Amino acid sequence: MTFIVTVVLTFLLICAALLVFHYAGVPVYRVDATNVQVLLQSVLNETATEDDWDVFIAVPIHSDPELDKIRLHCAALAAHDMAVRQQRIQFSASGRKQIEAMLNEIKTKLLTQTEQNHD
Repeated sequence: MTFIVTVVLTFLLICAALLVFHYAGVPVYRVDATNVQVLLQSVLNETATEDDWDVFIAVPIHSDPELDKIRLHCAALAAHDMAVRQQRIQFSASGRKQIEAMLNEIKTKLLTQTEQNHD
């Protein structure tokens, strides 16, 4: 009898969990321009960790093709100009210039988005 009650309660608990996931949806990691700006700025300040960088590089940005191009550019740049020292990301001088250019591009994009939202 105890076994049957345990099976029924387990079944009901699993059904309840599935209903919650069905209606609440799957959690989504969505990167926007502000996130990328903060990351690139922390890279220039040499405060970004290797884990921060790896997550950024590993996750495609489907919601914004321009940001995904920047992500891919960063991945290519990391292959040649990046070093990790004490768990912090550091780039060569030429790599830093390219990151600064990408950061300026993102700032321009954010400024444009802010102006469009105020209209």
